[in-house]
Amino acid sequence: MVNSGITFIEIIDSLQQAVAVVNSQGRIISVNRAWIKHSIEAGVPETFAWNGVRFMQVYSAISEADGQPPDELDSVLNGTVPFIRMEIQCLLQRKLEWFLLDASTIYEDDGRTVKGMVVCLTDITKSKALEHDLMEALTQIRTLRGLLPICAVCKRIRDEHDIWNSVESFLEKHTHAEFTHDICPDCIRRLYPKYSSVLDGSSCS
Repeated sequence: MVNSGITFIEIIDSLQQAVAVVNSQGRIISVNRAWIKHSIEAGVPETFAWNGVRFMQVYSAISEADGQPPDELDSVLNGTVPFIRMEIQCLLQRKLEWFLLDASTIYEDDGRTVKGMVVCLTDITKSKALEHDLMEALTQIRTLRGLLPICAVCKRIRDEHDIWNSVESFLEKHTHAEFTHDICPDCIRRLYPKYSSVLDGSSCS
């Protein structure tokens, strides 16, 4: 394999996701630039020393959950579960943000002995806001599907409660349509024949 001159640390530092490496005792031994950047934005001093801090304390401090790290994180750290992915809410600078947390176990070369874990936080606040807006829109959209029982004589429609409704009433209940009333030319000719000549004249002009 050709040596490109790019170090592993440089690759990790180039990521937009916040990455922390945790040893088998659960203490942070390294963080990348994105982690530091997000921390500063959250109000942590730039000079704060992350090395040696217990990751579970960090999780409890930033998570909007019950304050206790989930058992899955302990399972990754002890190697019982090699990988987890979950969404967490964080209250940063009085603003609620969402992150996707990925945690993976780091093993020795034997593939069994646990060295620690790597944690990656991806900011998904914008996508969660979009998801919320879409769900709000979906709850406001009511559509008509299937067969509608309609009276062959009066044209009223029977709803799910066996109540017969006018077409206008039924559509207003099941859609966002609103009605204004007018009279079509054919009905004007039938109901008001004296105005037929006016209509016919306007249609010829």
